[in-house]
Formats: sequence, structure tokens, C-alpha cells
Amino acid sequence: QEIEAKNIAKYYEILQQKRSFKNGELLTKESVNGRMRSLQKYFGYLLELGTLKKNPASGFIFPFEKQRGERIIFTQNQIQQLYEVTENLQERNILNIAYGCGLRAGELVKINKEDINLQENLVVVEKGKNNKRRIIPISEKIKQELSEFLKNQEPRAKNQDENALFINIENRRMQSNSFIRILKKLLKKTEFGKRFTKLELQKIGMHTLRHSIATHLLENGMKLEQVQYFLGHNQIETTEIYTHINQQQLNDLKI
Repeated sequence: QEIEAKNIAKYYEILQQKRSFKNGELLTKESVNGRMRSLQKYFGYLLELGTLKKNPASGFIFPFEKQRGERIIFTQNQIQQLYEVTENLQERNILNIAYGCGLRAGELVKINKEDINLQENLVVVEKGKNNKRRIIPISEKIKQELSEFLKNQEPRAKNQDENALFINIENRRMQSNSFIRILKKLLKKTEFGKRFTKLELQKIGMHTLRHSIATHLLENGMKLEQVQYFLGHNQIETTEIYTHINQQQLNDLKI
């Protein structure tokens, strides 16, 4: 029997009533959400293998508890180091789309070849957060690398993933965990990446690239309202966090 979204919702309700074996108390919200996130990742893995046609848990959000502490932001020099250790066009273009276009992890998974408009130097996010559509300009360098990447792709079999921009070795649409694996593989090859603690590495994901490009755009003089549109934020207050991070970075400079 195929698992559906309603089954996921029911299981979530059951977990909320489940008690811990250790102390007999109801599971904490973070514990419940952690189990559900693991389930999402497992379904994503089955999707990559082709065992499932769709991830029944993809429409749910099981957030982490708000953690105090600074976000990890890569410097522009560190981003350059990541590019330098890439081994192929796919890795470079994952950076181009995740960092250069500031896409969210979910948007990165959904992006298709037809969303790349090389004639106009644009990437179209058809369904971002809250189903918002936005258009992102790309540099001439990113355009050239995307063009080369698309030209060198092997013909694909007719299936639901034939339009996906990024695919895995199984010819399936690449999922979030695969993108994160590639990013962390690149990090381990850089000098700065080797200095991260285990806890810091756990905090790093595709969102780190998004946070980084937002900060760098502000560093390079882009207006806050332009960065807001670039990121697809509804509220400018959400974008303003990067101005605070940027100011802190300036304060830390030894000048």
C-alpha cells in the first residue's frame, strides 16, 4: 500500500502522544520533529533510489528549535576556495545556483532545466516559499558555466525526472541530503573547512550558502530592498538580519 500525506499526518499525531521510555513523559516537540525529519530524509533516499515516485512527507515542515548563536557565514574568499576544489561542472553549478542565486534547499531540489533562461541571463524560481515566483539575474560567468553544463548532459530516459537540472547517479532528481553531502565534501578539501568543529559542521547546510550570498550582496553595496527580492522574503525585517551580521563582521576587522 502506498504511503500518503495523510499517513504522515497521522503518524505525527501518534508521536505527539507517545511517552519516553526513560522518564515516562510525553516526547518533547524537538524529539517528535527530529523523528519526523529523519523520516523525511529516509523517504528522500527512497525517492533517489526510485523505490518511491514521490516523497509523501515533502509537504510538511518539522522545524528545529530556535538555537541561539551566530549563523555561520562564509567569507567571499572562502566561497572562492569552495569553487577551486570542485571536480566537475555539476559541483560548480550547484554552487552557482545555491550560492550565486541564493536558492533555498527546497528550491534547489525543484529547479528544472527549463527554469534556466540563458538568453536573458535569468533563473526562474517557479514555486518558491508560499508558492511565490521570482526571477533572479545571473552573471555572465554563471551563464557560461550553466550553458556548458546543459550542453554536456547525457540524454535521459523519459521519466518524471527528465527535466531536473541536477540528477544523481541513479538518474533521479537530486534531493537535499545529496546537495549537503557534496557541499561538505568540498568543505573538507579546503583549509578553512578543516578548521570547523563537529558542532559547527552540523550547522552548515545549503542555507549557509544562501546566508552568505545575502551578506556579500550587502557588503558589495546592493540595497536592502533588492536583496529582499533576490531572496524572496515577504518581510524586509527578515532580510535585515544580514545587515546586523554584516556590521558585526565589519566590527571584527582588525583596522
